[in-house]
This record gives sequence, structure tokens and C-alpha cells, in this order.
Amino acid sequence: MSKKEEIRKKAFEILSRPELKSGIRFTTLVKRVVSETGENENNIRGSLYNLPKEFPEKISRPYRGLFILKGNENYLNDIVEQDLAQKPNSKIMENNSYQPAKEYLLSEEECTYAVVIGGNIFGKKWGTPDILGSIRANSDAVYKPPLEIIAVEIKDGGYSPVEALGQAMAYKLFAHRTWLILPDDNDLDRIEGIAISANIGLISFSIEKDGFEFVTLNRPVAGRPDFMEVNNILDDLKRKDKKKYNELIKNENA
Repeated sequence: MSKKEEIRKKAFEILSRPELKSGIRFTTLVKRVVSETGENENNIRGSLYNLPKEFPEKISRPYRGLFILKGNENYLNDIVEQDLAQKPNSKIMENNSYQPAKEYLLSEEECTYAVVIGGNIFGKKWGTPDILGSIRANSDAVYKPPLEIIAVEIKDGGYSPVEALGQAMAYKLFAHRTWLILPDDNDLDRIEGIAISANIGLISFSIEKDGFEFVTLNRPVAGRPDFMEVNNILDDLKRKDKKKYNELIKNENA
């Protein structure tokens, strides 16, 4: 039996447990398989993500992020009611997600430095990302590639897909790479294809018992922003918050 088959066998065994008859979130399933097998998390994600498509007669994904055995779909109302009862205030959820999202991007090496912006400090609704990041070499690196600016937009549960994509597209004027971080819901199925065609990175998030869970759905393709717009956004940041500017561009904390 291959590693992939072993991982899938364990996933089916977990899904068949009586306490999970109402299904389980994909991110939680991955965590359980990691805990019980010791296998690499990325390998497990890759082995399990398409299970509903490959085994539609055995497993179902009734809505995004939920895995349930086909024979247990009659219990689905239980988990739907739990989700509705536990749904947090969307504005609080968005504000609280900034720092965890920043840490996720750094841990995944999607940027080398990052700062939380949020609000409207640049005075432009579609010109103020929630997170600004940079990709740049350390000062002692032999080869130093050109500086890249990363712009990240995070939306809460009440977001408009059109507005979210519009903001991400607007950031491409001054950012080499743009990310959208959105709640794990059914709208992502429509948005993902558009994001890929527009070279926008897409990350989903959900709230589990131990905090935010992020999943990278697709990575952005680097573009060529207007150099004047790049300078404008960095000059604005330097003028409005020099500490964050130094952290982003010079790796200094003051």
C-alpha cells in the first residue's frame, strides 16, 4: 500500500467514527490524520483534497470545507445548525484575522517581511491593503533580486465578491503580487477561477477551536506594477507610519 493510500485509508476511518457522522471540516480532518499518522501535512492535504471528486459514491462535500461520508448526509443539519450558532461577528473576525494572516504568509515564505496596515491610512478605500509585505534579500546576501511588494486584502463573512476582486485588482497597480484572503464558503468556488485567471493569490480561512486556519488555494503570479505607484505607496507609508516602513523595507523596528 502506497503512502497516499495509507493516508486516505486513515481519513476514511476517521470519517466513519460515530462522533463524526455530521461530517468534519477539511482542515480538522488534515490535523487528525497528521496526529494519528505522523505524515507530512502538505502530503496529507494533497492526498485528501480531491477525495469527493475521486470517490463521489463514498464521500461528499455538500458545502465548501466540509467532508462527510455519503451515507451520513442525513445528519448534515446537525453541523449546519452548529455553524450558524457559532458564527462570529464578521467585523470582529476580520480585524482579528490580520495578525494571524500575516504570520501565515511569513511562515509559508510568501513574503520575507510584512506589516499590518488595515483601516484607511492612505485615504483611499481601494488603495489601502490590510497587509503589506515585501520580498527582498538580506543585506549580506551575495545575489540581491529586485524588491517585490506584496498586497493582501482580507474580507469578513459579509463581503461582496465583486468588491473583493476589484480591490485586489486595484492593488496590482503598486504591488508585484496580490493576495485575497476570504472566508471558507461556497462563494470561493466561483472566485477561485477568476483569481487564477487574474494572477491573484487566494487563501481561505476558517475559525477552529484553536484559532484561525488558513489554506492556500492558489498562488499569485508576479506582475509588473507601475514604478511610480510603488514609490507613492511606500512614500505614503513612510510618511504615515515610519516604523512600519522601516520594518518592511529596511528590517528595522524603529
